[in-house]
Amino acid sequence: MPIAKLRFLSFPLFLSAALISYAEDKKEDSTPAPGHSHSGESFNEGPRQSAVKVDGTGDVHFPITTKWSRGQQMFDQGIGQLHGFWFYEAERTFRQIAAEDSECAMAYWGMAMANWENSKRAKGFIAKAAERKDKISERERLYINAQEAFLADEPKDVKRRRQKLIEDMENIIHEFSDDIEAKAILAVRLWQFSRQGIPIGSRESVDALMQQVFEKNPLHPAHHFRIHLWDGKKPKRALSSAAVLHKTAPAIAHMWHMPGHIYDKLKRYAESAYHQEASARIDHAKQSDFQVLPDTIHNYAHNNEWLVRNWNHVGRADDAIIMSKGLIDNPQHPRLNHFGKGYCSASFGRKRLTETLERFEKWNEILQLSKIHYLEPTQNDRLQLNRLLLMSRAHFELGDKDSLIGVSNQIRERIDKAEQLKKKKKDEARQKAEKEKKNKEETDKIVKEAGKASDDQLKYLRPAIEEINVCLDLLNGEKLNEERAKKIKRKKSSLAMLHLKYGDPNRAKELSGQAVNENQNRTVPLAVRIHVLEKAGDQSAASTEFSKLEKISAHIQLDAAPFSRLLPVAKRLEKSDDWRAKEPWRGQDFGSQKPQDLNHLGPLVYQSPTAPDFDLLGEDGSRISLKSFSGKPVILIFYLGHNCEHCVEQLNNFAPLASNFKGAGIELVAVGPEPLAELAKAHDLCSSGEKRFPFPLFSDLESGSFKDYRAYDDFEDMPLHGVFLIDQKGRLRWMDVGPEPFQDISFLLRESKRLLSM
Repeated sequence: MPIAKLRFLSFPLFLSAALISYAEDKKEDSTPAPGHSHSGESFNEGPRQSAVKVDGTGDVHFPITTKWSRGQQMFDQGIGQLHGFWFYEAERTFRQIAAEDSECAMAYWGMAMANWENSKRAKGFIAKAAERKDKISERERLYINAQEAFLADEPKDVKRRRQKLIEDMENIIHEFSDDIEAKAILAVRLWQFSRQGIPIGSRESVDALMQQVFEKNPLHPAHHFRIHLWDGKKPKRALSSAAVLHKTAPAIAHMWHMPGHIYDKLKRYAESAYHQEASARIDHAKQSDFQVLPDTIHNYAHNNEWLVRNWNHVGRADDAIIMSKGLIDNPQHPRLNHFGKGYCSASFGRKRLTETLERFEKWNEILQLSKIHYLEPTQNDRLQLNRLLLMSRAHFELGDKDSLIGVSNQIRERIDKAEQLKKKKKDEARQKAEKEKKNKEETDKIVKEAGKASDDQLKYLRPAIEEINVCLDLLNGEKLNEERAKKIKRKKSSLAMLHLKYGDPNRAKELSGQAVNENQNRTVPLAVRIHVLEKAGDQSAASTEFSKLEKISAHIQLDAAPFSRLLPVAKRLEKSDDWRAKEPWRGQDFGSQKPQDLNHLGPLVYQSPTAPDFDLLGEDGSRISLKSFSGKPVILIFYLGHNCEHCVEQLNNFAPLASNFKGAGIELVAVGPEPLAELAKAHDLCSSGEKRFPFPLFSDLESGSFKDYRAYDDFEDMPLHGVFLIDQKGRLRWMDVGPEPFQDISFLLRESKRLLSM
């Protein structure tokens, strides 16, 4: 949907927060800094752009007291978003209600609920709810009181506060027995608290509680909570919910994702992948529509990497590679997504890409990708070692002894550096301890701790060298005995293939059998097993295993090595060259009316949205638009005026690197919400010794561009700090919006070059 449609045509100010003179602000200590909320610290983070009605967030009804004609409708939407763990958008919905009806107590309760895992922000919201509970119903008061007590500092025993919340929710159910939302919320809290020190006495009892919800509303989003309840315990108990969850809230990606948990646990990988793909496509559509970076969305990267895993299981090699590359290609951000952060697109993408390439024996592709950004060298020690080890395996499989030795030398250099650093740190620590007259026990402990970082590094460097040495032995004609095999840290299927080629075929049969037993319904281990049996002369067993593979073969990529090797077996069994099952297997309990094709839900990988146009007035009175930079990348810096000291700091941080951006072909443009006459005052604050910043300043007095780029607080009617990268095709490739200006300009330069090179 166009970004313009995401704003209401008109709505009242949140708390009389009109943009005022920053110079006058300085006189009021209580006035927040530019870009910061007038409503309190809790309101600085989270969405600051208006909400709209979104179809498909759940058929729920939670009666509240509100003066806004659309307040009840929007509140029901927010509850549905909460049930779907779409917390960011739930907070946006509740904020919209508060913007339209500032006395709506439950709007602030909703914001607190949307920040379930951020108690600091939740406390700020629930305090505002408590201030307004004198004009609401008794039922609403009970909800607010329960959350207020849970977020209180006393008792300090958090376990006791959790238990108290359970009791308070039970009391609401007792007083209002028809309140199915209270039952749904209690169910999810019981599950959540079971992971936090309060075991569930009877999961069947919690399930029975949810069944009461479904008796009144068969498609209530609480099916989501039933999946969580049984996931990892008795996944079959949640199959009925997995079949219908997508129907309960089809606009929420997580409600497609969660059935994938159940099917995965039951080793029904094609069905799991179906749901994970749907979830990915919905997220990608929303990211473009709402102009947010991918990793802004809860569990986005995890969902996509799980999709890759499932595609690996069913044999969709190229799709798994495409998705992994897409995760690596996603915009990186120091707070949200980079190789040093574990739970994000970059790290997940790199990990799954290497796994996929090795699983499907893409040895030449590994070496090609190691020369470009997908598998390029990295400063992360562990990632770099994994890269080198992957390359060593590719060189070995291709029989390139010289290149294998080259990789070995690189790893040995790392070992030498780690050992030298370890000795240096330990010597320094010992000298310091002796100088401080520590006793022997204390000194030994300090010295040991000083060498720990190097020891941790050596723990995975030394085994890598041992594996490479074994591979060199094999290329030199040695046999793969058990002693050598122990030094090769590969999956059993891979070890089976090595034993088949360099060792004992019987050991290959044994390992391949173990791999199949441990990885039921996974296509690659089964394909390896068939090949090993065929080569070992056991055609009868190979034929039996082939029939098992056929049943789950609908998605396999026939030209991938594990499957292309099976063509002789297929011919022996008088199968066609394309011997795959014609239709993917789906259980009768999978759910009816699920579309075969998911393309309509959104793109498979993230697509950068089209950048909004702009019309800005320059210092010389000229006007520029996006077309003015046709064919040339540009970075838009939205600053809040020369009286914003952090904005001035940001402009001065950009200044020394302006020539670097210019050298990369990137134009810098700074945009402020102040008249032309004021622009020069910003130039006067350039700290480089020059009279002007080395990039032009433009006026957006009405903040129209701020709004179009969503660098604007719709709720409080004021501009926000923002930085945006627009590429040569007019696509919005990177963005940062918030109460504070983005200051890591060196990171932005590197990331801009990376994104523009793709």
